[in-house]
Order: sequence, then C-alpha cells, then structure tokens
Amino acid sequence: MIPKVFFASLLVTCAVWAQTTQPAAPSGPAFTVKQVGNGVYAAISVRAGGNTGFIVGDDAVLVVDTFINQAAARELLAEIRKITNLPVKYVVNTHYHMDHVAGNAVFTEAGAAVIGNRNMRGWVRTENLKFFRQNGATPTAEQSAMVAAFIEPQITYDHILEVSLGRRVVRVVALPGHTGGDSVVYVPDADVVFAGDLAWRQRIPNLIDATTSAWIETLAAMLKAHPSATFIPGHGDVAAAADIASFASYLKDLRASIGREVRSGKTGEALKSAVMEELKPSYGSWGGFDRLVPLNVEQTAAEMDGTKKVPQPASE
Repeated sequence: MIPKVFFASLLVTCAVWAQTTQPAAPSGPAFTVKQVGNGVYAAISVRAGGNTGFIVGDDAVLVVDTFINQAAARELLAEIRKITNLPVKYVVNTHYHMDHVAGNAVFTEAGAAVIGNRNMRGWVRTENLKFFRQNGATPTAEQSAMVAAFIEPQITYDHILEVSLGRRVVRVVALPGHTGGDSVVYVPDADVVFAGDLAWRQRIPNLIDATTSAWIETLAAMLKAHPSATFIPGHGDVAAAADIASFASYLKDLRASIGREVRSGKTGEALKSAVMEELKPSYGSWGGFDRLVPLNVEQTAAEMDGTKKVPQPASE
C-alpha cells in the first residue's frame, strides 16, 4: 500500500489529479461506479487518480486501469464483486502513468493478467520516477522501491489485440498521442470506448510525454470510428463525442496560440501569459486551468521546436 504522504505527492507531482478546481475532500468515496452499457461500468475517480472501469463478459471480467493506489484498487475489486463473481482474468493498462497502474498488484494477486502496449511495459518501473524529480528533487529510497514494485504488463501487443470474455469480445488498440504507449479499449457490442488519458473531459491535460500533433490526429480518427459511442476519459466524467471534439479543440487551439505568439517574438513567461489569455475565454472553467496551462505551453512549445524529450521505446 502506498503511504499517505506519497499518495499526496503523487497527486501533486503527476499533474493529473485535477479532477476539480477545488482540493479533493479528505474523506468519502474514492470513485463513483456508473453503468454505461450492458455489463460495462465506469469508475469515475473522485480522489483516486485516473478513471478506471470494468467489463463483464460471459465467463470473465476485464478491468481497465487500476487507480493511484492499492487501497482504491481493492475498493474497485469489492465493487466488481457486488455485481459478479466471475473471475477477473485481465487488466488493461491504458498507459504507464502511476495513477493508472499503481493498483495492478491487487488484481494480479486475484489471478488477473495485465495487458499493455509493448512500449509502455519498459516505462512502468522507470519513467514513473520522474514524477518524484520535480523541481530538482531526488526520489527517496522508499519512493524508488515503490515504483520498482509496480506490476508491469505480462501480456504485450503492438497494434491491436482482441480479448475474448466468452461471446463478448473486447478490442484493445494502440494509438499515439499522450505517451507513445497508449491503449484504447473498445467494447463493440455496447459501443463504449475506454480512452484512457487520450481523452479528458473539461480538464486541462497532462502533456509531459505528449506528442500533440499525433494526438489531434488520433482524436479525429477516434471520433470518425465511434461517432455515437459513450467515452470513458482518463479524467473527468463520462463523455460523448462532443466532449472529445471539445478536447481536441483545446489541443488545436493550444498549438495555434503558441505558434502565433512565438512568431511574434514571445518566449518564457511572456509566452505562457499570452497563451493563457487567449485560451481563457474558451477553457478557463476547465479543471486545473491556472495551474496546468503554463506547463502545457512550456511542454508543447518544446515539442513544436523539436527540443522536447519523451520516453523512447526499448530497442528490440
């Protein structure tokens, strides 16, 4: 179990905890379960990092992501048990960030196998350390041990993987944008898409590993393929296609604004301020705007000028 002091640190350093514009309540449910289709459930995070969910088939259950700590993951397993006693055979990690993988052990101990894109497997126990290196800090021995104990995917795939839950088939697809190792989980017979952090609903995203140019193309393809789907974003409430389109507009507007301001000669804090002013009328009410947009500007400007460093896949 992750100690409370580290839970607080994770929420801050991952820059993905901004579920609302106000601090999370110290008590109450870590998440809310919502049925979004026949046998398909979203677990919308309140104070557990990223959203998760689960899909009930004829003979097994598949879980999508496992929250920011094992306590929340155990609560999720208990909620699943209220609905079905079928075995939880699979967990799909949509990407490597710790608020989506830290509860994996709860499910592997219950007999599940963890699935993830081949690229992300090598990052779970390495790249997550950077969230403890903010502002020049060095991860403590305990923080390093915690990350080293995260459960990596045991089943990996490159492009697409179909998982059978009896007659129900779940499709796992690799798409670029948020980290370079992202997976989308699609339930065809329910028209539900678990998009992971490739989708955010009225929340400013974490762009630390992002390639926004590819991400925008991914969102366009996702909307074309699933125009009437119910989307479960990585952060924010259950979404529809219009919400995904709005998020895509944010990424487009962010890049366009940065381009204009850079061409006018702005850099550094002046660039951040100018872009924030441009984006505020449309996105100022989104969770995390004041805190995260400056980071978005810095990281996307580096992407656009070719200086941004992102995780690289391990060589074969």
